[in-house]
Amino acid sequence: MKYAKYILPITLLALLGACNLEKEVDIVLPEYESQPVVECYLEPGKPFRLLLTRSYGFFDPLGLDSTFLNRTLVDDAIVTISYNGQTDTLYNQLSFEPSPLKIFNYTGLNTVPADPGMDYSLQITLPDGRSITGMTTMLPLVPIDSVVVEWSETADTLARVLTYITDDRNTENFYRRMLNYGTLDSIPDQDFLANDRAATTELIAFGTGYELAEGDTVFNTLFHITPAYYDYIESVQLAVFGNQNPFAQPSPIKSNVAGDANPIGIFTCLVYDRDTTIIMR
Repeated sequence: MKYAKYILPITLLALLGACNLEKEVDIVLPEYESQPVVECYLEPGKPFRLLLTRSYGFFDPLGLDSTFLNRTLVDDAIVTISYNGQTDTLYNQLSFEPSPLKIFNYTGLNTVPADPGMDYSLQITLPDGRSITGMTTMLPLVPIDSVVVEWSETADTLARVLTYITDDRNTENFYRRMLNYGTLDSIPDQDFLANDRAATTELIAFGTGYELAEGDTVFNTLFHITPAYYDYIESVQLAVFGNQNPFAQPSPIKSNVAGDANPIGIFTCLVYDRDTTIIMR
């Protein structure tokens, strides 16, 4: 009877397998409270512009119909940006930038100065009287030193590009690198964050795989970003991942806007260098 000790466990497993273990569970979710969403990127030489919208719950129907913009945009707010002793008002008017496509519903009359170190403060008063504030600083441009095309030794019809920049080792810097193939309106083939904490020299290189053919067009964009923007983009990426994975923990959005309106979003300067390369031998 050396197998007798296995009889009871096997019997229990068989009984469990015969049971119906499925059970419907109704989960009562708390009602979602919509929040104002601020996206304001100050680009040197371009008008002061801002997008002010309201957030939706995960299960809220969006309905991309003719009323979508009216339900999404927050209008009739008072929006001002102060800098260098002056205050500019952004007026509630819809505007677009075609390539890459951007939408704004508040635009100012003046353009953004490109002075590194200049501080900007944002003040928004919503139609119901609640307020939103934010602060940011203009960073210096970090230029792309060179873009080098290298051809594969094993597949001589394919090439890669290496992008070189010079990093200031006296300060901690944060970057966003984007790579678009063919057109700037395409989904980026690379879009990632980087910092210089692990860098040991001033020279930093970003590369691609051997995936480009002769005649391909590569748009190489390097953003010099603030720590707040770095944290914001990273938290947005984690939140998107969490929504796609039922086993992932929820990830809050790390915003640099605040106020009694309980806003989320980002107020930052957008300083970047862009290089367009056509792959040629």
